[in-house]
Amino acid sequence: MTSAGSGKEKYPSGSSAQDEAKEKEMRREQHQAVARVSMWMQRGNCPHMVESTALLMAAMLSDQDAAASKNAASSAYAIRAAYSAAFSRFVTGLLDGHQDKQRKQSMYSIAKTIGLPATFVELRHQSTHEQLPSLAKLRTAAKKALLWIWDYYWKHLGDDDADPCREALLQYLRENDGARARKMISEMERWPRERLLGTIEEVRNSLPGNKVFLKCQELSGSLKEARSPREGTAATNDTAMDGAEISQATEDSEPAQKDLGWSRFEGEGSHDNYAYLVIDDKSKDAVIIDPANPPEVAPILKEAIKAGKINLTAIVNTHHHWDHSGGNKKLLEELGLPKLEIIGGKDCQGVTNTPKNGEAFKLGSITIKGVYTPCHTQDSICFYMEDGNDKAVFTGDTLFIGGCGRFFEGSAAEMHEALNKRLAALPDDTIVYPGHEYTKSNVKFGISVSQSDSVQKLHSYADNNKVTTGKFTIGDEKLHNVFMRVEDPDIQKVTGETEPVSVMAKLREMKNNFKPPEPKM
Repeated sequence: MTSAGSGKEKYPSGSSAQDEAKEKEMRREQHQAVARVSMWMQRGNCPHMVESTALLMAAMLSDQDAAASKNAASSAYAIRAAYSAAFSRFVTGLLDGHQDKQRKQSMYSIAKTIGLPATFVELRHQSTHEQLPSLAKLRTAAKKALLWIWDYYWKHLGDDDADPCREALLQYLRENDGARARKMISEMERWPRERLLGTIEEVRNSLPGNKVFLKCQELSGSLKEARSPREGTAATNDTAMDGAEISQATEDSEPAQKDLGWSRFEGEGSHDNYAYLVIDDKSKDAVIIDPANPPEVAPILKEAIKAGKINLTAIVNTHHHWDHSGGNKKLLEELGLPKLEIIGGKDCQGVTNTPKNGEAFKLGSITIKGVYTPCHTQDSICFYMEDGNDKAVFTGDTLFIGGCGRFFEGSAAEMHEALNKRLAALPDDTIVYPGHEYTKSNVKFGISVSQSDSVQKLHSYADNNKVTTGKFTIGDEKLHNVFMRVEDPDIQKVTGETEPVSVMAKLREMKNNFKPPEPKM
């Protein structure tokens, strides 16, 4: 939506067929951008400035479309109403968001404080309480509003044009033609690999929508697969770190790693998500959790099966996203086990068994229960495992160390239920194994919200350790994860909300818009 936020409105000039084609393509892209934001608004947690940009742009596009169809006269009042509604919502929502709940201020006072022109407040009043302003006045005001929003909000997110690598990636994400998309990928490969992968991660985590997220994941995966197994440096977010690194992290860390009644294979991978191989030590029965990258996972499993170290009984998926269940069918082919059970949510690739919420099944002497946690996806399931006194939960993209997943298919109410009722009900000594190593970025946001001892301790740990999965418990998360402290008065004060679901929604909005402070030189 940044292109819409520039406030540059262009009407067809009729100077040439080429100009008209470019104008038509630009309007098509703008319509698509507005539609995407509309979906974001329905899902919730859409920043007000993004919503306002889309509403104003939608009114301008309707105006242009009416002019192009020669229905301008008959549509004039509807267009004026669309402009007025968009402008009123923009100004009202912006000023309400800056209102001091303890000391009521006038709209003009707040506008002066944040630099909003007084004429915007006046036009908002006229649009709401008087006869609708003229179309000419509304057109001019919409252009000025978009320019103001650009200076106030969009330009502080970074100039896309200043980063041609990011702009090339955004063009690829907008492209629906397969052949042209493949050509764009080859063109993007001229950028240094680490820069391109970093840009993909930044865009994936900052833009809304499942399509963007999954397309970024797929592109990142294909670029990493092109790298030889020994090429590149070890990354914080590898599928797993090598044994020496795990051992060192355990020795240096304060959180104690208990000797569980099951085993995990450790190995370096190229993707940025975790896959877990869980083995019952007595029976050697095993399940592989979220094996997204068969070329890396299959050799390890084949070797373990051949050596008699494991009896693989199932693939287990936490949710249907490509980077968790997208490798299921390929893995079955690689292993030569077409009948292997696939346990997961209803939308996971090739799923054969979806356990009911709370339903238990066995892996040797280990009891496994599926805990339904719909929000990140509607088929998200966390898997709680218990073997005697040992407990663990594999949380996918629902719960991260110090954070939680985006609300792609759900709401704040659903994430509150997932984190603070269902997962919080597990024993406090349950060890947490999330789907990604996102702790460093999570705790940067967390410490901006709360400077409690627990959050500062996590911040220090993340700074000094590459791996945090398996190092913290549900009890720890209740202390250092701000998304599990929605009833904490300190968190409520920062968010300006007191009702738990509203606090959750505000935290997610704040996290979506969070920009870490620049490091001090």
